[in-house]
Amino acid sequence: MIIIFIICYLLGSFPTAYLVAKHLGGADVRKGGTQNVGALNVHRVTGKIHLFALTALIDIGKGALGVLIPQWLLTENIIWGITWGAFGIVLGHCFPIFLKFKGGKAIASLIGIFLTVNFQWLLLPWAFISLIFVFITGYLFLGQFMGTIFMPLIGWFLLPEYFYLCLFCAIPVFIKQWPRFIPMLQGKEPKWYWKEK
Repeated sequence: MIIIFIICYLLGSFPTAYLVAKHLGGADVRKGGTQNVGALNVHRVTGKIHLFALTALIDIGKGALGVLIPQWLLTENIIWGITWGAFGIVLGHCFPIFLKFKGGKAIASLIGIFLTVNFQWLLLPWAFISLIFVFITGYLFLGQFMGTIFMPLIGWFLLPEYFYLCLFCAIPVFIKQWPRFIPMLQGKEPKWYWKEK
């Protein structure tokens, strides 16, 4: 379990958004837009949708590997292996060792994790809750945050064997999202980021 966690943490720490924006877009994703090291901010700082798509696909793949690697390495306690693998991916994405622990919010990696674990009972409910809050409020961040809040409940009621996966993965995402409540309350948090100049 420790080996799986370390492997997945290092894999999650791979700074996809930073490398794609820097080497293919000629920009430092940490110094523009929301300064978030994620796929959406790659689009914001470069203006190139194909770089957003490339970053998102790689990060989704990272999430999928967090589920598949334990299945490849373990013959028992596979669910716990997947739990620690997924947690390692998310923790590495949010707090990557290669970028001095300043990473993204792991949304694309969560998509990869939930898609690989269970599309119907994890990915769809989580995505539905997130999108509902986005369309009601116009705040992309709030949709992501509320989806994170509901993650343990989704696991508890719909897929109990993966409750701890949902709980553990929600913690670093919550820590990354929480500080954005202050600018939102101050009216400084942008709505519909793709409409901004």
